[in-house]
Amino acid sequence: MDPEFPDLETLQARVAKLEAQMAQLLARGPSPVAPARPLAPAPRPQPHPRPAPKPSNPGLWIAGIGAGIFLIGAIFFLGWSIQQGWLGPAPRMALGILFGAGLTVGAAKLVLKGIRKLGVCVLMAGLGTLILSLYYGTAAAPRLLEPTLGFGGTAIAVVFAGALAARAKSGGALVSALLAGFMAPVAFSQGGHHEIALTVYLAVLMAAALAVPYLSGTGARWVGSRLVAILGVDVLLCVACVNVLKADAGLLLMLLALHGLLAGLWLWLPRHTERPRGALMLWMVEDAALSGMAFLAWKQLGWMTEGFAAPLLILGAANLALVKPLRNRMGDRSADLGLLALAAAHLALALPVALAWSWAGASWGLLALCFSAAASLAEEDSEFGVKPLHFQLLALGFAVLASFRWLVAVADFWSPIALSTSGTPFFNAAFATGLMATLAWLLLARKGSLRVLGFLGVEGLTHLVIPFEVGYAFARGGAPWRHAGLAFTLLWALSGALHWLASLKREGAEGKALAIAGYGWLAFAAFKLIAVDLSGAGMGWRALAFLMVGAIFLGVALLGQRLRPRSDA
Repeated sequence: MDPEFPDLETLQARVAKLEAQMAQLLARGPSPVAPARPLAPAPRPQPHPRPAPKPSNPGLWIAGIGAGIFLIGAIFFLGWSIQQGWLGPAPRMALGILFGAGLTVGAAKLVLKGIRKLGVCVLMAGLGTLILSLYYGTAAAPRLLEPTLGFGGTAIAVVFAGALAARAKSGGALVSALLAGFMAPVAFSQGGHHEIALTVYLAVLMAAALAVPYLSGTGARWVGSRLVAILGVDVLLCVACVNVLKADAGLLLMLLALHGLLAGLWLWLPRHTERPRGALMLWMVEDAALSGMAFLAWKQLGWMTEGFAAPLLILGAANLALVKPLRNRMGDRSADLGLLALAAAHLALALPVALAWSWAGASWGLLALCFSAAASLAEEDSEFGVKPLHFQLLALGFAVLASFRWLVAVADFWSPIALSTSGTPFFNAAFATGLMATLAWLLLARKGSLRVLGFLGVEGLTHLVIPFEVGYAFARGGAPWRHAGLAFTLLWALSGALHWLASLKREGAEGKALAIAGYGWLAFAAFKLIAVDLSGAGMGWRALAFLMVGAIFLGVALLGQRLRPRSDA
């Protein structure tokens, strides 16, 4: 061992040990490597499961058809038993009442157990059998029941069905109660004039129906029951308004206001937890029905038709006053447009009723102009909170009405009499209608979502209203109508020239629209000059027409060269 390296032997021993271990490892072979686990494929996103369609319930249809067949069978059995003489009138009536009451009680048990649809069908059959039996008792000879008792028995059945609807929270049971309530005054009517009593009864029935959703805590989504209530009451009220005596018409008119209040409460359900469904549509139907029935009662009073403008304005103001409360009730502005449309419709009817129907178009045009101006000034965060689009839609509707009214006034394009009933050019109802409508279209074309429609409306109406009135002025001066018709050609050519010149100073879509309109009106003027104005005209008139139109074409071409921006060469 070298004394300078005392640890050499130790190092050699370690190296030998390492070599031995390496040899052992090599003799064993490569250690098995665990196979890599394949990566699991990423789960595919599962499509959102579609709600399974509600299975059809053939049992419900069978029950409904069976209820109708059962009622028909009850009627046939009643007639057959009379023919056979099996039972006397009193036993037949008692048997029908007991059977109808039994069906009604059995239906209530089904509804309360959760078998609602079948229970409602049985309830309708039971109520129908009960009313039929009571009616038989009042119509039999000799009379078995007084109509008052029959009516009272039906009222008890209606109250029972209404209480069932409130406890079981069943809209179908409420519909059954309402139908039975509407049948009662028809079945047990004694003739004569009882319109006030009928109106009061319907108010009580509506108030009772209104109690059901508040007692049950639901009902705002019962569109069917609310529709049945509104239509049933309105039909019977309409009959009352047609037959009411003049002495009772004033009281009936006041009771109609009460019915309007009850209908509003039933449709909108203020202070109710649920959001009312379909309330705006039903309210618009009720508003139209109330207006018509009020007019019937007004006529029965013999008052002046012009005075009916006052109730129309009151109804319009009521709709306008409902905007903010119903916005709070609905939680959004979904009812704003409908209420504004109803208010505007009442105003549109009130003006011609108060003045004269010949000025109906002018009043509609004025409304269109006012709504167009309001749309231009309205802001989203205004105090009233109405969207500008709402005003624009109202303006569009009245502009269309006014435009069609003007077209009706000038339906015969070549008759001066049809152009104006007053006989004074530019100072008549037809021209006022066209002018108001034109200005409304012009405001709609300035800005907003309806700019394209506004542009098309103002282009079409302007190029008809003014030429017609100018031509009528020529015709009133004694000129032949073909000479007066040259006003169309000259005005169209002049308008096309102005449109084309204006397009040179505009860029983008506005410039293109003006250019297309300019080319179009110039083309119309040239076509009319050749196809219409030359027919039957003398040589001098032809020369004058061509010279004037040609001068317009040349003038606009020269002026366009001055206005067109020159490119630097």
